[in-house]
Amino acid sequence: MPHLPVSHITLGLSQAAELLAALQSAFSPPFIHTLSTTATALADALQNVKRNQDKCNNLSEHIPTLLMAIVNLHMKSEPIGTLSTAMLQHLGEFTKTLSKIYTYVEAQLGGHTLRYFFRHGDINSLLETCYAGLEQSKATFKMYFSGGILGGIIEMQSTLDNMYDELSELITSVTETGSETNSLIDHIMSDTQNFYRSSGSLSMLPARPTIFHGREMEVASVLKLFQSPSPRIAILGAGGMGKSSLAKVILHEREVTAHYETQIFVSCDSTNNGIDIANIIGLQLGLKSGKDIGRLVAQFLENGPACLLILDNLETPWEPLESRNSVEDFLALLSDIKHLALMITMRGAERPNQVPWSRPFLQPLKPLSDEAAQQTFTDITDYAFDTKETVQLLHHTDNMPLAVNLFAHLVDCEDITTVLNRWETEKTSLLSINTDRTSNLDVSISISLSSPRLMSSPDTQKLLSILSILPEGLSDVQLLEGNLSIPNLMECKATLLRTALAYYDEASRLKSLGPIREYVRQNYPPSLLLISPLQNYIHLQFHLFNQSKGTDHMPKFHKALTANLGNIQSVLSYCLNYENPEIQETIECIISFSSFERSIFHSRPALMDTVSSMLAKIENPKLYVQFIAEEFNSSVSHPLSKPQQLLEQGMLYLKESHFYESAGYFYHDYHNNITLSAELFEKALAASIICGDVTLQSMVLIGIALIEWRLGNYAMGQHHASEAHRLARLSGSLHQEGRGLWVDAMCTGDLGDLDIAAELFHRSGNCLARCGVVGGPVHAGILMGLAELHFLKSEYSESYQIYTNMMRDTILAMDKHTYGYCLLNITQIDVIIGTHAHEVQLKIDELKEIFSALQDIVAEQYTEMVSAYLSQREGNYAYAQSVLATYFHEFFGNNAEYALYANERLADLERWEAEYFDKTFVWAMIYLSYTIKLKNKLALNKALACIGQIYLAQCDLETAHNLFTVALKGFTQMGVHHDRARCLLYIGNIAEQEGNVGKATEVWTRARPLFEKSLQAKDVDKLDAKLANMVEEQVTTTKQCLHYSNSVPVQNISE
Repeated sequence: MPHLPVSHITLGLSQAAELLAALQSAFSPPFIHTLSTTATALADALQNVKRNQDKCNNLSEHIPTLLMAIVNLHMKSEPIGTLSTAMLQHLGEFTKTLSKIYTYVEAQLGGHTLRYFFRHGDINSLLETCYAGLEQSKATFKMYFSGGILGGIIEMQSTLDNMYDELSELITSVTETGSETNSLIDHIMSDTQNFYRSSGSLSMLPARPTIFHGREMEVASVLKLFQSPSPRIAILGAGGMGKSSLAKVILHEREVTAHYETQIFVSCDSTNNGIDIANIIGLQLGLKSGKDIGRLVAQFLENGPACLLILDNLETPWEPLESRNSVEDFLALLSDIKHLALMITMRGAERPNQVPWSRPFLQPLKPLSDEAAQQTFTDITDYAFDTKETVQLLHHTDNMPLAVNLFAHLVDCEDITTVLNRWETEKTSLLSINTDRTSNLDVSISISLSSPRLMSSPDTQKLLSILSILPEGLSDVQLLEGNLSIPNLMECKATLLRTALAYYDEASRLKSLGPIREYVRQNYPPSLLLISPLQNYIHLQFHLFNQSKGTDHMPKFHKALTANLGNIQSVLSYCLNYENPEIQETIECIISFSSFERSIFHSRPALMDTVSSMLAKIENPKLYVQFIAEEFNSSVSHPLSKPQQLLEQGMLYLKESHFYESAGYFYHDYHNNITLSAELFEKALAASIICGDVTLQSMVLIGIALIEWRLGNYAMGQHHASEAHRLARLSGSLHQEGRGLWVDAMCTGDLGDLDIAAELFHRSGNCLARCGVVGGPVHAGILMGLAELHFLKSEYSESYQIYTNMMRDTILAMDKHTYGYCLLNITQIDVIIGTHAHEVQLKIDELKEIFSALQDIVAEQYTEMVSAYLSQREGNYAYAQSVLATYFHEFFGNNAEYALYANERLADLERWEAEYFDKTFVWAMIYLSYTIKLKNKLALNKALACIGQIYLAQCDLETAHNLFTVALKGFTQMGVHHDRARCLLYIGNIAEQEGNVGKATEVWTRARPLFEKSLQAKDVDKLDAKLANMVEEQVTTTKQCLHYSNSVPVQNISE
């Protein structure tokens, strides 16, 4: 079969990419943006292939058809742009395959840059992987495109034009349907992607209740309280009294909406503490989750316009004593915001502390009046409220709004006589006026469960029992994709809706009211067999999230995952018992849940504690090691009391690469145990090679490279980092490729190749940008690396600006760790450029507080060295000598960067008084020996300059001149301004001592702009004074010569 010409392929790719871009713009489906950008890049690359042209064309000729099939699949889906979870998995695999095809084609371009990163045989292995993935994708997607491979340019163009027209019509039709449809699309996209904490109630404000009677006095009282400057209102009462309905009515009152530009309504049903509430508010405000999200939310609202915040059903997180302080502390933060109106609804009659509630207090809601209950009943059922049967029935409700609502819906489905008869036979004792309201509601639910309509559909109770453990309910998409083992599922759903046992909330999710859920769960709990499909569905969602890591659609999955954490918590908690035959699958899912919570919320679910005790009785070594690995990874938010014991247990059970990798990073980052960390990484590397996990090999090699860099073995670290990003590129992992390039850049910079290091940092940033991972720790490391390169070149202004920008961003993100290190580097620059000591000391004090709170001992020690550097600058030499010497010995052999910092300042004679000459001489020789061992080019030239000062002080001008000249050459090659200027200054001083005034002037003049560039104002002033003095001396000498020549008579030579 003849192959397509490359011009046809590139045209098809470019136009298919435009189709994908339009689809992305309208519906933002997962993976589509990556496919569009990669297809565009591939089209460009194919036009410049220099080797293996036929193989590149063969790989690429099917891709336009597959991309059009994917667009067609999205257009034909219902709703538009929404794919099933299973199809999303296939789409994710094709996205990875396309990325690998692009990598292969790029390797065939002219030049040798890219091919350098592939070992012999890797190219062929990559090609085989591409073909295998392509065949799998063709089998999956070609059924959605009827034309096969498009042969002619006319046919291709016609097909693409038709598809573009069809897509444009779909987009137009969706736009014309208005906000309701757009909201539905947003909701469906969220539901399609995942199954977590519901934020549907946050995507739009709840509607005003259409049936609302008997609360006129309460509404008037609340509105009067809103006339105060900072309303703080608590709507209290028993369960089912209509507290939420009253809050929703107030939310839509004209007096309220006119004054409060922003309104936020938060349902606290599935929250556990104040942090959970703050996280939900933060999600709506677009803020990043974190440990201090409460203060971040308060700061955001403080800086915003007048706002009404309603916290509905606040009793859920407030009632447990263990979480009460957390909730009240968050409320106290909110109460400090003057232009914020706070309104809560809570069961009971007690208000939370720490809030200045507006007076007079709103009394707890009471049952409706008879007239209001009758009107509510009539509005729902259309029965006349003055009939004997209606009055009799409403009497049983005690006029509780929820009970009235439930009975009215029962009557709307059945006839009122049947309902009354069943009531009499099932619970006649509850006719008493003193009957407990909870029992009253329980009977109402019991009547609903025994209604003829429910009994005629026996599987409906199964669906209701499933809803009983899902506080967030289920969307229609989840109902269908959850593979629930319930026949006639849609009929069961309809029955629940008709009997008012379930309802659709504002996010169109099928839910049961809380009291109903509790009653059903107690009396008709779902079987583990019934819940098993939900657990499998949850596990699949975690798999999709992990699959999206390092790609540009990861943020979208991350946002959707946070939408249903309440359901996840409930399902996994329900399944976590020994009677569950799938207990091991449950535990594995909980470990994935913990990994997600750790990466998003920096927290650890309490379910992990239960897992810990259960694993001891389950003989599954691999699962136990996975658990231990996650415990190591979670140690930031959940410190380990016995890490060594966990490590020994993990090593006893299994040699598992992920376990060793996690433990290796734990001991490197948090315990400063380099030896043990290196041993664990070596074990992880061996295990990953055996199992053939190339991505994991890359991750482990990055850890090993970090250790080598920290020890000062820069060449070895560079080798491991280069291998790591080569393997990552081979496996298609942009995130790991970026991490490998980042470590490579750090090693390269310390070897003295500063410009190449900058290029590597930029390549690392491009990798992260391509996969959408911007703003994380690696991205921060890249920015700090670039700032460090500017610092090394003594471009302090540029370095200072980068750190300042990062500090601004980390304040918003509440990232104290990155904020602290940025401030530490800024403080170091302040010392160098001569910032006033008091200002620097304030920053040092802040740093000590930050790192103490973070328990970052190494950072505290570095802060002490910067403090000692300041003391040295200010003349407190004894303290500076003691601290710097102590920390040199502390860091020597385990942290080359920090040891060099101390050594440089100890060896620089210019920083010390004459009495420290002998010590400085010794430190200078140590500095030289140490830098030669490390092969750190910049530090080596600094050491030569330090020794040059020693010889200059001993008046050995020739040796000093030679040393300064060699160091100057090195600094010039690396573009290091400040040290170049210092060397030129010393060379000028030597020339001056030798009487070579002209050379001294010329050299000092060259030094002056370098001092300016490095912000050394005092050195510039001193140099200006020397140059001015030199000029003055020259003028004086000239005048003397002229005077002498004029005063001596001219002799006649001929005489």
